[in-house]
Amino acid sequence: MQQTILTKSKLEVLENCCNGILEQKGVKFIGVINALGNLIAGGFRKEIEPVGTIDKRKMMYMQLKLDLNMRNEYDDLFGPVRYVSSKRRDAEKISIPIGNYMVLLITEINFEDEKINKIIPVFEPILL
Repeated sequence: MQQTILTKSKLEVLENCCNGILEQKGVKFIGVINALGNLIAGGFRKEIEPVGTIDKRKMMYMQLKLDLNMRNEYDDLFGPVRYVSSKRRDAEKISIPIGNYMVLLITEINFEDEKINKIIPVFEPILL
């Protein structure tokens, strides 16, 4: 898959999209992660204390991006991954692959699928 080049204006649009989604009830974090596992847009809701250290979060982004890349190996059998959800005690992590990027959501437990399905088309025109 060819890497999409993101201009400064596209990065600003991504940041605005993330800020809009952060206003939704239940969303604690939203970020756009590039192919190298780096956060390029987004962050935590203002009243949410970021979890872990910056280095620990970077490791999480890289691990989640690698996990999505490895899941692509089964696209020919099951179709492409729409999103992957991991429920923890205190939060739900939702990884959404879009092109070479990943949109990562950290939400309250039991974030509704219909909300996830409405978020995906917000980012597809920018990242594909």
